[in-house]
Amino acid sequence: MAQAGGMRDLAPADEYFGRLKMSVLGIRNELATLERRALGGDRNVASMSGKLALVDDAMRDWRAHYPRDTWLPRYERQRSRVASMIGFVAIRR
Repeated sequence: MAQAGGMRDLAPADEYFGRLKMSVLGIRNELATLERRALGGDRNVASMSGKLALVDDAMRDWRAHYPRDTWLPRYERQRSRVASMIGFVAIRR
């Protein structure tokens, strides 16, 4: 039986997304940093919200190019968790 999806469905590690040209690993690292900051009690909501908005932008671009990438759901869950921790809700376009 053929495997659903394939390597062409996955974003390459050296492809960059959004205005800041973030890689998949850059998105992962920024989400992890924001989650650590929120868990550590950082309440600089303006700074964290700004960074999360840039992650959102990169993730929208990533999804537009690789809608079946199997890594997206994991990062989207983490993004939602981080957003709820800092009280941020992005406006989706």
